[in-house]
Amino acid sequence: MKTNILINNKVCLALIFLLFTNIIMAQTIIRPTTVTDKALLKDMIQQHFVYPQNALDKGLKGKIKVIFTVDKNGVATNHKVAEAFDEECAAHAIHLVKLIQWKPATRDHLPIEYQHEYTIDFSPKTYLKNLEKNIIKFIPQQEEPIDTSYAIYESRQLEKAPKPYFNNKNVTIGAYLRSELVYPDHAKEFEISGTVKLSFIIETDGKASNIVIENSVGGGCDNEAIRLIQNLTWIPGVKEGKLVRVHTTQDITFQFGERNYHDGNQY
Repeated sequence: MKTNILINNKVCLALIFLLFTNIIMAQTIIRPTTVTDKALLKDMIQQHFVYPQNALDKGLKGKIKVIFTVDKNGVATNHKVAEAFDEECAAHAIHLVKLIQWKPATRDHLPIEYQHEYTIDFSPKTYLKNLEKNIIKFIPQQEEPIDTSYAIYESRQLEKAPKPYFNNKNVTIGAYLRSELVYPDHAKEFEISGTVKLSFIIETDGKASNIVIENSVGGGCDNEAIRLIQNLTWIPGVKEGKLVRVHTTQDITFQFGERNYHDGNQY
């Protein structure tokens, strides 16, 4: 009898443990993630980072944590900082974080609203080092004011669609790809061909952000396609008389032994 009682107790405990585990698993929350990967996000922050001149002159540095809410659709709102060493840096930190696109948090595979955070590191040494490594390209001063809503539009919604900016007005994006594309060694070695499709946001400062690989080729072609887009500067799109953020795509075809580009954009 005692043996049966012990067995029954063990069975009950096992069932309770299993039930408790299932409840915990069912309530597991996966935090919001960025639409672009970590490496591209780092590049994006670096390319759009502008150190406030007053803070740079004073050598002010530190980390600023931006807190915000990501809703069920991945839209981030209510950006704020808990504390900051400089108001201008805090404002720029919020600006940078507002550029980031998110996938929503989930609970048991269902999207949920979630309070999230992202930290921007202000380091004069790192900033100046990056300036030395990267040639910053600026678009001509635009007449239109900037839309401050951070809303994202498609090209069909615009009065003026964005277009690549080149110092030489006779240069086209096709000519740019022909002259700048470097066929990756690995892709050449294994005769890899195909079309890389990238989606991204053209920001109001003329730079690309939130790059996502929609169609991958491999062999180094993806990275080369990303490099080409990152090095482009754009004249931003215009809606209702304001410069706006625009979602677009670009196809870049790698054809071994033949032409190695294709202008398949949607802007």
